[in-house]
This record gives sequence, C-alpha cells and structure tokens, in this order.
Amino acid sequence: MPPKHLVQLLRSQVIPWTMSGTRNRIIVARPVMRAADLPDDATFSRRKLSGQRNIVKQPRIHGNQRLLTAIWPEDNLHEITAPKVSCVVHGAADYFMSKYTVYCSEGTFQIIPPGMPHQRFGPYLQGPRLRNGNCTQIHAYAHSQGILFWLTTSRNGEHVNDPSDNYLLSIPALMQLLKLTVEEALTRQRDAELICNNYLSAFFALIAREIESGNCVKPSSQENIHAQTHPAVSFAEQAQEYIEANCHKMLRVDDVAKHLYMSISHFFRRMHEETGTTFTELLTRYRIEQACHLLRDTNLTVTAVASQVSFKSPTYFQSLFRASMGCTPTEYRNSSRQKMERNP
Repeated sequence: MPPKHLVQLLRSQVIPWTMSGTRNRIIVARPVMRAADLPDDATFSRRKLSGQRNIVKQPRIHGNQRLLTAIWPEDNLHEITAPKVSCVVHGAADYFMSKYTVYCSEGTFQIIPPGMPHQRFGPYLQGPRLRNGNCTQIHAYAHSQGILFWLTTSRNGEHVNDPSDNYLLSIPALMQLLKLTVEEALTRQRDAELICNNYLSAFFALIAREIESGNCVKPSSQENIHAQTHPAVSFAEQAQEYIEANCHKMLRVDDVAKHLYMSISHFFRRMHEETGTTFTELLTRYRIEQACHLLRDTNLTVTAVASQVSFKSPTYFQSLFRASMGCTPTEYRNSSRQKMERNP
C-alpha cells in the first residue's frame, strides 16, 4: 500500500475509531479471557494446545534486543518481549491468544502485553472464514530502537505480508505511548478504556504524521533488521559508536541513519537537537583525533595517515587539520614528539 494511502487509512478509519466512544473496541490478551472484558460483538472459544513451549535463542535484533523468546510450533503461537497492538481495518479476524481463539470484527484493537502468547503466522482466519473470508490488519510493536509498524492481508488460506508495507519509526514518543496503552489496558480500572483510546488516538496520529513526513525507514522485511552494535545510552553516543566502528570507510549519512532506524531528515534533526553539530562535523572531528594518534605514535607519512582515516585527498586532509589544530600535521608531529622527549 503506498504511504499516502496508508496515512489516509489511519486518518479516515483507525483514528476515528479511537475517538468515537460509541462502543468498546479493545481486546486485551490475558491468560484467562472473560466475556465481560470483550467488546459486544467479540467472542472467543477455547482451543486445546497440542504442542510444547520451546525457548528460542534468537540472534539479537532491533538494537541488540532479543525480541522472540519462545514459540509453540504446533500451535502457531509465540512470545515476544515487546508490547504490541493490532487493529482489524477490513473484514474480520480470528486471532490466537494463548489457549483462546478470539473473533475480532472490523475496527477492533488487539492489545498484546509483553510475554503473552499470541498468533505467530497468518492467515488470521479460522473455520468458515478460512474458506470464504478476508481481513486486513495493521500491527505495531515497540522495541529498543523504535516502533515497527506493518500491514497484513489474509484472504481465505492465503496470507500476505508485503515488505513494502513495513515501516520503522525511531520516535521515542511512539514507544512511550504504546507502553502506556498496554499498561493501562491491563489495569481494568475505571476509565481505562477512555485512557487507552486517547493513547491509541495519539499513537496512530503520530504514526500517520511521521510516515507522511518521511521520518521512517522501510526495512526489507520485519525479520531481517539486524543491529551491528550494542545500544548506547543516547542518540549522540549511538552516532559516535557507529563512527568509531566505521571511520575507516567512506561513510554516508544515509548509512548511519539507516543503522539507527531513522529517515535522513529525522537523523539530521536529532543530530542538530542533541549534539548541536552536524554528522560531517562529528565525523571530521573524530578522524582528526585519530590522525593525531597516528602522527604521535607511528612513522606513517602524512599521506598515509590521511588514507588511514579515510581522507581521499592529502591536501584536503592537511587543510582540515590546520583549521582544526592550528598547525600542519608535520608541525603537530614534531611538537608532540618534542614534548614527549622533555617529559618521558
């Protein structure tokens, strides 16, 4: 689905559903499901689990997070460490939640707390609907680097998860909104439904705005997004960590933006807000620091030092070095070594 059509879907259907207040639309996956907790048009039936829970030692993905913790291969269930929300935007779905099959009509939201067994693969259709039914759903979960948001379609026994309908949004507010929604939904306290609807309204409105603004990246598939380094404490530290690990390469802004699950425009904005500098300035500063180490501690020529820190032109390197350090690379080397001789 083209981004503009997905944004239109969110604004014309999903967000109004959260604001209508005409009926309860939220189903919370719980170890024990009760009819009293469901929307009026939702039903559930028990299903006998035939398999066993298998712990999964999955490679760390999405910012060094181990997302998948367990599966029931025979029962099409899995557990994940992230909070999740789905919404039926067309048709009706039959959704596995632990030992239950829950019927979800159009406009119904499914809230899945972390660690709650739920359906792993589509189609989200059972019984007669598996032979003559269809449903389209949107899904989102929060991991350590942002929100993964995607759309699926089930038609009879066929299930489609098109990679072009997957989005990664590294927006801290989105992560917090989804976590707050799940926490509130679990309470069963007074006005919990109203509060959850307000959270969901803000959540999907923010997703629509960020996708429309291009502040997202499109992974090739939701299962194949691997982070190469451990998550740093802050955005600035993550950017610095990536530079330190890759400064020997000819780096491009879109490389580091993709590594941090951001669009280029969002990356530029975060860089300016949180570091007060640009990526190019940060990269140049680090490369000059590395050049200083090489000039002090090795006998490499200035041209070789420039090449080691990925400056294609020795002349350009010397110009930047002088602007940064107030002297030429050769003058810096001589001065540094004289100081070392005086202070061995």
